[in-house]
This record gives sequence, C-alpha cells and structure tokens, in this order.
Amino acid sequence: MQKRKIIILILITTIVILTAAFLYTFRNKIGRILNPLFIACVIAYLVNPLSKKLQRKKIPCSISIILVYLFIISSFAAIVIFIIPELINSTKELIITIPDIVSNYQDKINNIFSNIRSSKWSPDIKDAIFNEINTTAIIIQNSAVNTLKSATSRLINSLKIIVDFALALVIAFYFIKDSQYFKALVMSLVPKKWRKNAIQIGRDINLVLSSFIQGQLLTALIVGTMEFTGLLLIKVKYSMVLGIIGGIAEIIPYFGPVIGAIPAVAVALVDSPIKALWTVLLFVAVQQIENGLISPRIIQGKIGLHPVATLIAVLAGGEFLGIIGMIISVPLVAIVKAIFKRIVEEIV
Repeated sequence: MQKRKIIILILITTIVILTAAFLYTFRNKIGRILNPLFIACVIAYLVNPLSKKLQRKKIPCSISIILVYLFIISSFAAIVIFIIPELINSTKELIITIPDIVSNYQDKINNIFSNIRSSKWSPDIKDAIFNEINTTAIIIQNSAVNTLKSATSRLINSLKIIVDFALALVIAFYFIKDSQYFKALVMSLVPKKWRKNAIQIGRDINLVLSSFIQGQLLTALIVGTMEFTGLLLIKVKYSMVLGIIGGIAEIIPYFGPVIGAIPAVAVALVDSPIKALWTVLLFVAVQQIENGLISPRIIQGKIGLHPVATLIAVLAGGEFLGIIGMIISVPLVAIVKAIFKRIVEEIV
C-alpha cells in the first residue's frame, strides 16, 4: 500500500514537471491564446464580490454583473474625463523635458569625471573607476532602449489588448454567472474518491488567487495614491504620472517599490538634492506603511508563503519570464504549495 502511494506521488510529480516544461517551451503561443482568459479571471475575481453583495439584495446574478460592469465603466469614464487630460499633459511635459534631464545628469557625470581626472589617485584606480562607470552606463542605456522598444511594441498592439479585454468581459460574465456549471464540469472529470480532496484544493486555489489579485490591486491603488499625494506635497513635477508608475510597480512583490521610486527620485534630483532626499524618505515611509499595515491586513497570511519563499519565487519568475514572471510567480508557487500540501496530507 505504501509502495502504491509513493508511485502515485512520483507520477503526479512527473506530470507536474512535464506540464511546467510544456508550458514554458510554448509560453509565447499559449500566452497569446490564453491572454483573454487570464484577464477574465482577474475581472471575475474583482467583480464577483460586488456581484454577490447585490445578489444578497435579491438582484438576479446576470443583472448584478451588468450593474457592476456599468459601475466600473462609469468610473473609468470619469477617470478619462477628469484625470486623463491632466495625466496626458504631465506625460507630454515629462517627455519634452527628458532631454534636459538627461543633459543635466550628463553634466553631473562629466563633473565627476573631471574631479576624478584631477585627483591624486593612481592611474590604475582611475581606470578601474572609469571602466565601472562606462559599464554601468552601457547597461542603463541598453535597458532604456529595450524598455522603449517594448513600450512601442505594446502601443502598436494596443488594438489587440482592447479586443482581448472585450472578450475577457464576456468570458468573465459567464465565469460568474455559470460558476456552478463550471464547478460541476470540473468535478465530473475527477474520480469520485478524489472529489473531496479536489474540492479542498479548489478552495485553497480560490483563496490564493482572490487574496493575491484583489489584495495586490487594492494595495497598488492605496500606495499609488499615497505616493501621488506625497509627491504633490513635496512639489515634485509630474507627481500624478510618477504616483501612477509607483502604484503600478507595487504589483511586483519586493522589487516593485524600488522600480517605482527610481523615476520619482531622478526627476526630483534635477530640482535639488534636498527634494530628492525628501522623495526617497517619502517612498521609504510609504513602503514601511505598506509592509507594516496594508499588506498584513490584505495579502500576507492568506497566500501562505514565507517571505524567503516569496523572494525566491519573484527572482525565479523574473529570470524566466521577466516582469510578468515576477508578478505571477508568487500565486503560482502558492498554488503548487497548496496542491502538494493536500496530496501529502492524503498520502500520509
């Protein structure tokens, strides 16, 4: 009996590994096909709680979903009308002043070079410093070029994103409306003796996904708002754009706050070092609030991962799939952990 359980565990592990290898090998094609499905899952997890609240007030499921959609679309329209024009103006101004910002930093770097050349350091030390600076500059330049190319490519594909989002709205509608049908369909594919455990695993996965999706987006909204308000008070230019960048970057665990802080500090440093220092302190303070008050109440504890495991997952996801990998690695690892935990509990 024990031998049979070990064989089953090895078989399941092999299937998981082979599935992961297949998904990684064909990740680009699979991603393009499943993109509307992924967006639909996110929409469903965001819309479902509001829909259920309306259903408790005797509003039919289909109508409750449509009402939530109308609320979201109305909110988005309000953002477009009142916020987007200011955002566009700030973005245009930022783009126009980027050459001045680059020139400003170039002057600072040239001054550093001049000070090093006129110093009494040995030629070997000077050469080593210049080599390191040049290497760092090349890395930054390549990263900027790659980011620009990626942004341009995404802009070109914006029409496809709109189509995917429209399809996702329809798919999410049926995910929520016919949730019992989909649950029954999945259960019909599972042998009867495994259905109890399958239900428990499904609940664990649902908890992980709902906690992560809803929690990360809510956290990003709160953090972005705090950073925008703080930058506005410090009088950093383009505070709205920089606050939005900071909020979006917050979706990436651990490294997101640093990524979001870099543009704001760079813009503030052009005005004065003191303003840049205040900007650094602002982002540090917001991050402390996020770590100490926001995340523990919204996300941590529900995902079920130790901070070390989360950090390793983010590093691995970034290595294999870039920014997208850094975002999805944490829920994927949490889901795998939940599945293996149930399997091991059943075997042991």
